[in-house]
Amino acid sequence: MKKRVKKAKPAARKAMVVKARPHSSIEVVFRRKEFGKAPVEKHFVLHDGRRIESMYQLVDELETMSEDTFRQFVNEWKNDFATWARDVFEAGPLADELQRVRDRVETQRAIMKHLLRDVAHVVSKQHIEHARKSVEHEQRRSKAVNVVIHEP
Repeated sequence: MKKRVKKAKPAARKAMVVKARPHSSIEVVFRRKEFGKAPVEKHFVLHDGRRIESMYQLVDELETMSEDTFRQFVNEWKNDFATWARDVFEAGPLADELQRVRDRVETQRAIMKHLLRDVAHVVSKQHIEHARKSVEHEQRRSKAVNVVIHEP
């Protein structure tokens, strides 16, 4: 590396030094609440005491859940899974879709579809490119920035 720096033009050498010693830092984190876990006090507790802490775990539980158990949470008067999605994960569109569904397999499908759609959006090139442009703008503005981009 030292040989390259010595042979580089003065402007390039200065740029390499700036990157080596950043003065400030920007951290870009893509987070969606519905990808995470609910706080312990907001876990969905099944009647047998098992706790569901995430939408991913709910998908798994729906796979093996009996129709009787499902009917205790989803029937013509209520949909506890839709309420949980809205209140805990702030996933309004998912909650709206779950509110219309009254079938265990369709509930599972709706959640998976929603999660996949959101994952696709988060990792889409357009979304990442927008974040990178914002970081590049900040780099030009401050001239010395250390960039860390975390992607789920």
